[in-house]
Amino acid sequence: MVQARQLRKDHPDTHYCAALFRYLREFAILYQQHVSFICADDKHKVSIGEGINTSTGVRNRKTMVFQETPLVACDHDFTKLSLTPSVIFFCNIPQSIENSFYSGKVFVSFKDTVFQPSSAIRHTTEFYNTILTHHLNNIPPILCLYTDGGPDHHTIFGSVQISLICLFLHGNFDMLIAMRTAPHHSWTNPAERIMSILNLGLQGVALVRDTMSPESETAFAKLDTLDEIRAAAKTNETLRSDLCKCITHVQQILEGRTEKLVLHDEPFQCYGPADKTMIDEFFNIILLIDQTLKISETTSDILSKKTQLQQFMKTHCRQRQYVFQAS
Repeated sequence: MVQARQLRKDHPDTHYCAALFRYLREFAILYQQHVSFICADDKHKVSIGEGINTSTGVRNRKTMVFQETPLVACDHDFTKLSLTPSVIFFCNIPQSIENSFYSGKVFVSFKDTVFQPSSAIRHTTEFYNTILTHHLNNIPPILCLYTDGGPDHHTIFGSVQISLICLFLHGNFDMLIAMRTAPHHSWTNPAERIMSILNLGLQGVALVRDTMSPESETAFAKLDTLDEIRAAAKTNETLRSDLCKCITHVQQILEGRTEKLVLHDEPFQCYGPADKTMIDEFFNIILLIDQTLKISETTSDILSKKTQLQQFMKTHCRQRQYVFQAS
């Protein structure tokens, strides 16, 4: 049973996706001077304690403490609040396919799981912001993206395709290629390897949120699930504000530890998660194609009825099971 859980699952498309990824890398090498190559992924949630220090859940290394001081932290299974680390990895493109893509600049953010959930439009907004930061407004004409097949990166989902088109338009790219891994094979994503380094910053850490106002504490104590917390925050702005403020110092602690990490002597850099205003402004560029589009209505069924959008996608986009391309 233990062995079965450790083995990776197989999938019929494994070899096909491996070949696709090789072709993407060879394409990037061929047009090296004109390509930005990004790998991205989200890490598992980092728990935040409720009034008591709670372990991050990362397997700890040896830690120095006073002889008479016990090194203990609370279990992490019961917490309501957490942070989701997101990694954006700008790969240095080598001169040959035999060489490694595992070097470059790493950007990390710690998102509030309650009010900053991962979504396709949030990811692409942050991709664009980090592209501007990394390339200093000198954006290459070709963008290659490689991610896993989660719902926020699945290239056949309408919400993901719309978000990629927004990124294509904002960056004024000549070509955008977004590719995903085969199911159960997210380990092939170079961004996954960054997680082992990120774990070093999370080792030996126990986190606890700040205390909120008595009214907010009372209201929060009655809530259990993420849906309940989000629903209550919609009608209680004070609760929403207090929840955001009470984890700010936790984000700052993790950002400080993360920026001490390096990949081949290149330090990690933290960035702020995109807020609602930034996301809305980022989405609005697609209204140049079809003014009837709404950010809350991006399912494939709804988008299939948008005539102007479908015409644009017919002439400028190519869709496949594991690849989405705009040019």
